[in-house]
Amino acid sequence: MKLQGIQKTNWMGVGVLILLVLIFPLAVPTSFYITQITFVGIYVIVAIGLGLLMGYAGQISLGQAAFYGLGAYTTAVLTTTYGLSPWVSLIFSMLVPAVLAFIMGYTMSRLSGYYLAMATLALGFIIHSVLVEWREVTNGASGLYGVPQIPLLGMTLSQGINYYYFVWFFAIVVMIIALNIVHSRVGRALRSIHDSEIASSSMGVNTGKYKMQIFILSSMFAGLAGWLFAHMSYSISPSSFTLEASILFLAMVVLGGSSSIWGAVIGAILIRLIGIVTQILGEHFTFITSDFEQVLYGFLLVVVIIFMPRGLFPTLSSLFSIRSSAKKKIVKETGSINYSK
Repeated sequence: MKLQGIQKTNWMGVGVLILLVLIFPLAVPTSFYITQITFVGIYVIVAIGLGLLMGYAGQISLGQAAFYGLGAYTTAVLTTTYGLSPWVSLIFSMLVPAVLAFIMGYTMSRLSGYYLAMATLALGFIIHSVLVEWREVTNGASGLYGVPQIPLLGMTLSQGINYYYFVWFFAIVVMIIALNIVHSRVGRALRSIHDSEIASSSMGVNTGKYKMQIFILSSMFAGLAGWLFAHMSYSISPSSFTLEASILFLAMVVLGGSSSIWGAVIGAILIRLIGIVTQILGEHFTFITSDFEQVLYGFLLVVVIIFMPRGLFPTLSSLFSIRSSAKKKIVKETGSINYSK
């Protein structure tokens, strides 16, 4: 795969995103908003991996929070119990979810669609139960405390502007990798699998191999996000990696549009913005609680599924493309009219 496969418009989009990331702390220096947008970067990493799995490989997963939690707990255990460097634990935080994804992909290679969704749902319950019950390692429901800060260039990264830029660096790298994949030969093979696995197989595409590769890559992205989350939070507990978290990641991809990497980014931003708005409004209106936030998620999902089944980003980009094409056509036709007497 070559980087030049990425379209020019995507490079422009990445450039605009980098610019926005750079100037946001300068425009909004409040620590609360910087922390929230840091979480957006972590969610973007998870959502991109799930978007690749759903929108391109055509596989529905309800166990993304399990891989996210494995990445977080792996680094927490290795750094707090065994004293390993966070940079060493990063390797294991991505490797452990990848191994589990390989085992799952190998044993469930014949599953697809809703059957795979139910299998990954069961995986999520299993991993959550292990995190709660394996008290000797995970400290049970109380979780692990004292996850160390990440050392970098002679300083330690803590919550704030430094960690904000650190997280978004990884988010943008993951985005570039994903864009590179979808605009390569592998991406074309994945899209054909999404459209029709039977037709892809008849054309000689090794569907099992590609689905396995994307499943593993998606789990590694989730493990990376878990590593970033653990070292940002300093403490983790199983309550952060429940079915609700998996559904939230799924909502991000569905809202933004599973058929686009940018859709996953937009969905992650939108879901977190809803959380921020409800949290701010909750300080002034007593009827706005966390349950109200869930209602907003559900309402928005219903609206998008009914009126924009492809998701926000693909629908809006198509509308813009149609209007742009129509405008060019009108200009071309009017320009070709002969005004001579």
